[in-house]
Amino acid sequence: MLAAENPPTFSKTDHAYETLRRRILDGTLKPGERLRLSHIAGELGLSEMPVREALRLLHKDGLVLLNLHRSAEVARLSFQSAWEIEEVRLRLEAFACAAAAPYHDAETVKSMRWLIGELQLDLEHPVATARGNRAFHTLLMSRAPNAFLRAHIQELWDRTWQYSSASFFDFMPDRTPMLPVENNRIVDLIEQRDQKGLENYLAERLDNICMAWSRAVRRAQQAQPAAI
Repeated sequence: MLAAENPPTFSKTDHAYETLRRRILDGTLKPGERLRLSHIAGELGLSEMPVREALRLLHKDGLVLLNLHRSAEVARLSFQSAWEIEEVRLRLEAFACAAAAPYHDAETVKSMRWLIGELQLDLEHPVATARGNRAFHTLLMSRAPNAFLRAHIQELWDRTWQYSSASFFDFMPDRTPMLPVENNRIVDLIEQRDQKGLENYLAERLDNICMAWSRAVRRAQQAQPAAI
């Protein structure tokens, strides 16, 4: 007789971490908002210890700021700081996309085309556009052999999500209509098995994004000089 499988272990810290992380990334918890340990613990039905550990993990992720006297708040990120993180992410992402290209097949190509079609329907809505574009690039990188690289790119994306899910496209309106065009070109090159052409195009695209970000930072400085 087979032994009964043990039920999955419930981690209170993981529960607190995932709940708070989701609320920060979807905008429920705003930048600068105080995170009161006792209030969170009571709301989640937990003791303060796992919540405190969850806040430490979120601090390591760059999503929470831990102050003196054990207080905490959702991290604020200037547009300039967001760009510095984004530049690193974009360069790693280009490498991951190129590394993944030989491993894509007809099924993933079809899925990427579908995501591009969905993206085109949402170009008037910045947050939906950001989510659709991220979904496309996540699938694009999914066949990259280096799992650590893929995970690290997603972590960097999370750190700037407060900007990349809203302000990013508000300050870079000229980039929005280019997204489906660029994404289709990337898929074309993957489908054609043109690795060199893909690498060249990703490098060219990165240069264009860097110039657009530079313009966006200047616009942000003019609009919100105190926040840059």
